[in-house]
Amino acid sequence: MKIICDFCKTEYTLNRTPNKPVKCAICGHVWLPRSSFTWNRTWLKFCVVLCALIAACIFSFVAIVKFQNNSANNKPLIARIDEKNVRLVLDKNGRQSIFVSGDIKNNTDEIYGLPNVIIVSYDINNNVLSRQTFMPPATFLEPKNTVTFNHILSVEPTNVKRVSVELKEYK
Repeated sequence: MKIICDFCKTEYTLNRTPNKPVKCAICGHVWLPRSSFTWNRTWLKFCVVLCALIAACIFSFVAIVKFQNNSANNKPLIARIDEKNVRLVLDKNGRQSIFVSGDIKNNTDEIYGLPNVIIVSYDINNNVLSRQTFMPPATFLEPKNTVTFNHILSVEPTNVKRVSVELKEYK
């Protein structure tokens, strides 16, 4: 181990760090040497890279958690069907069909592109009878605005007991 006199800067090489004060042979100054750790370049580079990696991991984790919280709690688009807007209609051949009307609302302060709309029909046991996908009536939806959609189901109306609406998620 190398120690240096605090006063005259004379260097001494020792086998171990002394645990009591030492006296300089040149100037007579007395001091208590402390263990000094010298950073070599490889160790320093390793520590810098490790710190950068840890910072990148923390940043990524925070960004992912924030994105998941925003998308899970604050759905930008909400689609809904009012039960009063589900009714039987007759086509020009006299066949009965189910007419569904609902709306999509943009809850944000940004313009959003509208995904496809999915109408799901269920039987009396809550089993899915059909999932019908169609394009919404608009491409984009202005902030805080609502757009109305209409759709006629192609499923046999006698088996349908309930319908719901979903928005197709982009992958």
